[in-house]
Formats: sequence, C-alpha cells, structure tokens
Amino acid sequence: MRRTTYDIIFLDIQFPEMSGVDIGKYIREDLKNEVVQIAYISAKEDYAMELFDYRHINFLVKPISYEKIKKVIDKYLVISEQDNHIFTYKKGYEFFKVSISDILNFENNNRKVSIVTKESIDEFYDSMENIYAAVKANKFLFIHKSTIVNYRYIKKFGYEQVTMTDGRIFSISQSRRKSIREMHMKIKMGNI
Repeated sequence: MRRTTYDIIFLDIQFPEMSGVDIGKYIREDLKNEVVQIAYISAKEDYAMELFDYRHINFLVKPISYEKIKKVIDKYLVISEQDNHIFTYKKGYEFFKVSISDILNFENNNRKVSIVTKESIDEFYDSMENIYAAVKANKFLFIHKSTIVNYRYIKKFGYEQVTMTDGRIFSISQSRRKSIREMHMKIKMGNI
C-alpha cells in the first residue's frame, strides 16, 4: 500500500471531534513527521502560543484571503529549496520528491537514471553530475560514472567494490578508488 505524503497542510483549529492542535501534535509526536509543514487556521488569535511546540510554518486568522495563502506557500517554497533532506526530480511536466534518507542509489543507463529507494524504483532523465551535486552533501558517493550510492546503505566497503544492504554489488571505478577511499575514511571519522 502506498502512503500519501504532503508538503504542506492547512489545518483549522476547530474540529468537531479533535482539535487542530491535537492533529498537529499527532503529526509531530506520534507520526514523528518533521517534514510536512503545517499552517494553522483559526478565527481566534489566542491559539498562537499553544501551537509553538508543534513547529508550524504560519498561523492564519480568519477570514482567509488569497494573499495570506500565497504568502504561506511562498514561504514554504523558500524553506523547501533550503532543505537538503529532499531530492526532487522531474518526469515530463511533473516533479517528484523523495526523502534523501530513503534513497539507496542512482544508476545511469543510456541517459536514463534509475532512482532506487527502500520502497520502489523510478526512472527519469538527468545527468549523474547534476544528481551528485544535489546529494553529495548527504553522504552519497559517486563510485562509478554510472553509479552514485548512499553511504548509509553500504554493508561492506571494499577497495574495488561496495556491497549494499540489499545484497547488490557495485564496482568502484579504478580512477575513483583513491578518492572514494579517502571520503570513506572522512565519513568514518565524522569529518563529513
């Protein structure tokens, strides 16, 4: 079953059975979701301090206007561009977002790139150089001209190859072995 994820939720404070505050608490504390942005909506301003603990992007007072919603969305776009925990890719006219922590690796095959996550495999067109620029700060290693791997999912690290936690083995190209070994040592020592 595929789980639906949201980038931003506009959440009214007053609900018949459960308050918006309780829903925000459930999202943050029970679901442990710190990624989705929450914009609370209420006719009363006195909720603002109570909501502080649930890390909201904004608090909107009714009546809601187009300008108020646009301001929240613009703020979200600025935050998401600065957030390096999400990888975004484009297929046709659609954009897809994947949590960096869910990505095992990228593989290039005739200009098409496969993104392998814990749950699925998808394909899109891009260069490996662009992809590496977007993910290298998150402990990804560009081990071969056609392979970028997430360090977190390497089970066995050898001089010529890596074994991933799912058992797949990838070769480290000869020209990259020294630099990959150096990066491996930096990561182990906590310097990256």
